[in-house]
This record gives sequence, C-alpha cells and structure tokens, in this order.
Amino acid sequence: MRLPLFAAVALILTPVLAPVPAAAQDVVLTLTDVEARGGRIVASVNTEAQFFRAAPLQAAQAPGDKAGEVVLTFTDVPPGDYAVMVMHDINDNGQFDMGAMGPLDGWAFSRGTGPIMGMPTFAQHRFTVTEAGAVLTERMFYGDGR
Repeated sequence: MRLPLFAAVALILTPVLAPVPAAAQDVVLTLTDVEARGGRIVASVNTEAQFFRAAPLQAAQAPGDKAGEVVLTFTDVPPGDYAVMVMHDINDNGQFDMGAMGPLDGWAFSRGTGPIMGMPTFAQHRFTVTEAGAVLTERMFYGDGR
C-alpha cells in the first residue's frame, strides 16, 4: 500500500509540529516583615488538589532567625494555577501552633492581604505561573500569643 505524498509528509512532520509543553519556571517568593523568632520558615507551592489536603508540589525553607526579608525560590514549577502557604515554625516542631489568643507561629499566603478571617481557600490565594515564571512578595503575619 502506498501513501499519497501529502500523507507521508504529514506523518514525518507530526512529531516536529506537535505542540511543545511549556517549560517549567521559577517561582521567587519574597517574604517581608519577617521577625527573628528562631525556628525555621517553611513555604510550599500547592495545586488546588493539594491545598490543605496533601503533600505540596514543592517546599522550601529558611532559618527563622533573620528579621526583615527572606527570599525563597521554587524551581521547575510548571505553568498553571497555584497557592503558596508559609509558616514560621518558631519552635521547629513541624506544626502550626495555636494558643488561647490565636496563632503562636507566623504565617503568610500568596495574595495575602491581611490577617486570616476563617479558613483560607485556594481561590483566595491563587496565582498563575506563566512561561515567564512568577515573582511574589508577601507579608508575614504574627499572632500576639507568644
């Protein structure tokens, strides 16, 4: 069986003309108003399915003894919608600790605009990673219940 010329060319060129998936990029997160309280700062990039439910797509951490700004970089993040969650785990116990007056640990979220009122949602904190990556600047918040 012989293929017409245009069919043969189409079969040869199909792999070349197939869409190439967008390359994964960096997400650079700058945290401001960090307090030097010790422990460690732990941040994660989460899909909607992972947000407060499962292991994150990626995590990064930094010592929690530096006040001011802390920069964390997540590498090779595919384009898409994500939310960032950050915890300043002051006593380094791997948990977000609550006291009688509220959080004992510091926190931040992508697109965070102030202290948390109720359970955070993915929709509130969603941002998009494009083919150019993403650059976020978020403020850390701390409760008064040391």
